[in-house]
Amino acid sequence: MANLATRAHPPWEDWASMTIGMLILISPWATQSGDLGYATLNAVLVGCLVIMAGWLELAWLEFMAPQIWEEWVELALGLWLVISPWIFGYSQLFVPTAGHIVLGGLVAVLALLELRQDRAITARPSAS
Repeated sequence: MANLATRAHPPWEDWASMTIGMLILISPWATQSGDLGYATLNAVLVGCLVIMAGWLELAWLEFMAPQIWEEWVELALGLWLVISPWIFGYSQLFVPTAGHIVLGGLVAVLALLELRQDRAITARPSAS
């Protein structure tokens, strides 16, 4: 079992990311906008990628040192989801647009929190 002291941020943050990723994944059908073509495909892909990034972070806890690229990926995915209603032309639909702005914002904020915690851990001087 890996030592949690080597982790820069607690595992609940990765579980939260995966939960938000699942909400993103099902959002087209939860908002009854599953027939929007590229917007639906975008939500499914972003949701799956957020889930995978969180899962990889948890999986690597058991096998190797924590990685930082997952947080950068999650930050980019969250920001992409926030702007995607305008990219894919469904910004006039309030419910899917608001849902993607909120969910993308949550992913981005959580990623920023994790990056800040990672920076705090790596900035500490070693105790040798």
